[in-house]
Amino acid sequence: MRKTALVAALAVVLVLSSCGWTKKKLGFTKTGPDETLVQTNNPLILPPEFNVRPKVNKAEDSEDSEKEDEAGNE
Repeated sequence: MRKTALVAALAVVLVLSSCGWTKKKLGFTKTGPDETLVQTNNPLILPPEFNVRPKVNKAEDSEDSEKEDEAGNE
C-alpha cells in the first residue's frame, strides 16, 4: 500500500511537471523581454565646451601643493 501511494505520487508529479501550464504557474519557465517595451537610448554626446578647464585659484593651488609636500616628507 505504501509503495503504491509513493508510485502514484511520483506519477502525478511527473505528469504535472511535464505540463506547460503547471511549469508556467510554478515559475519554472523563463520569459524573455517584450520587444515592444524595449526603448532605445539617444547616443551620448560631448558638451560643446568639453576641453575648457575650470579656473584654479593660484593661492589655493600653492597651499594644496605645500600640504602634499609636507605629508610626503613625514
